[in-house]
Amino acid sequence: MIITFGSINVDFVYEVEDMPQPGQTLLAKKFRTESGGKGANQALAAARDGAEVVMVGAVGYDSLAKIGLQNLSAATDISRVARVTEPTGNASIHIDANGRNMIVVASGANLAASSDMVEEGLLARANIVLLQMENDVAEVEKLIRRSLAVKATSILNLAPAFPLSQQVLSLCDLVVVNEDEAEALAGWLGCGPSAEALSAHLDTGVLRTLGGDGAEACAFGENVRIAAMSVYVQDTTAAGDCFVGVLASALDRDLPLKVAMQRASVAAGLACSRAGSQSSIPSFQETQLALTDTRS
Repeated sequence: MIITFGSINVDFVYEVEDMPQPGQTLLAKKFRTESGGKGANQALAAARDGAEVVMVGAVGYDSLAKIGLQNLSAATDISRVARVTEPTGNASIHIDANGRNMIVVASGANLAASSDMVEEGLLARANIVLLQMENDVAEVEKLIRRSLAVKATSILNLAPAFPLSQQVLSLCDLVVVNEDEAEALAGWLGCGPSAEALSAHLDTGVLRTLGGDGAEACAFGENVRIAAMSVYVQDTTAAGDCFVGVLASALDRDLPLKVAMQRASVAAGLACSRAGSQSSIPSFQETQLALTDTRS
């Protein structure tokens, strides 16, 4: 079972030809509203890949809460999602003609989520605790320490790349970063941005995603490098979250690290090939079929 402690947002998505520049007003080609948030996206990706997932977070008492929870409620246990007075988190997402995105997040209720919402009995049953950096950093740190105490595998997606102490990062079983986050982390640690260099400095597992170049990891006693699936990129918004969620789901099933990374990469490739945030995240069957096709 996976506990996901993370953000729940509503995404306001604007499709534009080019990204807006300072002082510039653009007319969007299309607009849509979607469920989002790194925590929610990753929880949903894990659940769609077959994992039992408990989502822990917070939303407001506003009309956005229903949108933020609509996909999670059908796929995960949301009984630990609190209602708070702050507004539901939301994000403004601009996607250009090349599928690149620019995102601004208003945290809102996400900063009110508490690690105490994960009771000891639930934590003791978890195989994996999955965290990101869109909640209060102090609460993320507390849950990392509690996960260590009960020997649950903690996976931290250091996104956005806000500083955490080297000591706390070293308590995680696996730190997942993209290329930009790896560069930021390397700057704080004074080392190179490769998974191997970061892992050596932190003395724990590190996985670095490399976009179209795949992913690499130095974790659980292995050095692994995988290629990315070749796809026509339509929208990269939820691809990274899809990768992390499916990775957690595969590791929850005790799949080997390389196999888990390959599965996560294929799922993320499928997400890139579709428009949308949570709507782009594939099902177990879709990922399985695509994996079969890549191996044939």
